[in-house]
Amino acid sequence: MPGPKTHDIFYKSLKEKLNKKTLDSFPNYDKYNIFVQGHDFLIYYDFYNSKVRDANIENSIHLQEHRFQEFVYNYLAIAKESGALENEDVRLFIGPGYVMHHLLDAYTHPQIIYYSGDHTRNPETKIWNHGVVENLLDIYMMETYEKIDARTYKVYKDFEINRDLVSSELITTINDSLGVTYGINNGGEIFEKAFQQLAPYMWLMKYDYLGLKAVFFDKVLGPFVKCSKAFSYHRDFHDALPYLNLEHEEWLNPTDGSISTESFLDLFEKSLNDGAQIVDELENICQSGSIHRDDIYSIIPNISSVHGLECERPFQLKYTKTTNNR
Repeated sequence: MPGPKTHDIFYKSLKEKLNKKTLDSFPNYDKYNIFVQGHDFLIYYDFYNSKVRDANIENSIHLQEHRFQEFVYNYLAIAKESGALENEDVRLFIGPGYVMHHLLDAYTHPQIIYYSGDHTRNPETKIWNHGVVENLLDIYMMETYEKIDARTYKVYKDFEINRDLVSSELITTINDSLGVTYGINNGGEIFEKAFQQLAPYMWLMKYDYLGLKAVFFDKVLGPFVKCSKAFSYHRDFHDALPYLNLEHEEWLNPTDGSISTESFLDLFEKSLNDGAQIVDELENICQSGSIHRDDIYSIIPNISSVHGLECERPFQLKYTKTTNNR
């Protein structure tokens, strides 16, 4: 992903990096923080229905790995043609929202995968270390950036959105651009419902004031569902330290073995700086009303949010901390 709260903190931090012209065009920026959950909305839609969830996870992974530039261009071109581009929510969804979600994932996922040893849940063993690590990173980021106790904070309130803030033009634009780019039917309606289902998901799966959910997830479900520790924020944020690389040791991109010494916080800040420039340039194009493929492609890097390398490149997990001695 990273986790939902890390993306939320990213969106809020991004505001401080954007130029005045961009901020002036987004007077309601603070009200749309949930948009930064990007393609993960497909995961939160009907999360209680395993059959629906598994199908949407596959769609989400497809969005992560394929035709990123093309989707952004199609979205903007469709919005321009329909007149929806004039809507603030339509522009906030794609720039500070969807694109920034993808960018943060692309910058930080390789490190998370390297340290966790996986990306998706193993369907046979039910192990999903990736989710466990991201849950801990969420907790650490809440403690570090927002100075709040993740164990008691009513985190679900950060993910509520007024239905009146979501225009029909936005839903139609999402629907049409997902259909044109990926052949996904009714994608707009899925996102619309997921906007409302995100807060209940955070209440049920993450908020854990008394720590009872952590006990249930770990002790009761744990023997059967090895990814159960990916849930509940009632955990010690110090447990995230082994995955942050604060000592700047060498780690490898799990796909191609390229070397980095950046910490998670380095990558987070790098994403903010690069992301602010992208959002400023993208919003400038939107305000001009002139949407051209070459202009969009020159701004949006065509990278997979899984490994940070070029889209369409197959992901093969070759390098992890446990399999290398660097």
